[in-house]
Amino acid sequence: MRGSHDAVPVPTMMKPSGWRWNPPEEGRDVRLLGLCLCVVSASVIATMALNVVGRVFIDVNSQSTGWNLVDAIIKDDYYVYALPTLIPGCITYVYFNWLASQFFAHT
Repeated sequence: MRGSHDAVPVPTMMKPSGWRWNPPEEGRDVRLLGLCLCVVSASVIATMALNVVGRVFIDVNSQSTGWNLVDAIIKDDYYVYALPTLIPGCITYVYFNWLASQFFAHT
């Protein structure tokens, strides 16, 4: 009769091998990709926020900031409507992504 301290033998086909989920050569460009995604995301968020905030504090037709790019962003009509539309969708996407990862981790 075996005691509780005896180890259960592991079959040879279940022993770990050299295979890994993420081999090292797969992740060599991950930091650069992450940095690029952060820069692009920050610039899009800044453009949308500048457009919405610029509409509130600057009269589009009479005043100029002196910067052509900022003036063009403030006078654009697209981002004024895109930002309030994208926020609920992004929050929903992040929530369901987190929920799926929790299901994956705990099953």
